[in-house]
Amino acid sequence: MAENNVWTAEELLALSPDERDQVIRDSVITDPDKIPTVVTERARLKADARIAATESDHRAR
Repeated sequence: MAENNVWTAEELLALSPDERDQVIRDSVITDPDKIPTVVTERARLKADARIAATESDHRAR
């Protein structure tokens, strides 16, 4: 299976169920060091915004 491949529905449907399962399993990142920096930063920004919003809600009460 190709690494970093974007699969179309047509390509996935051409695979056997076991091959599709393997494509999905291969695409899951389980090592935090392999997560792209842009994904980590975006998650951090969202978390920071959520925390700030929650903290401001608690201070308003």
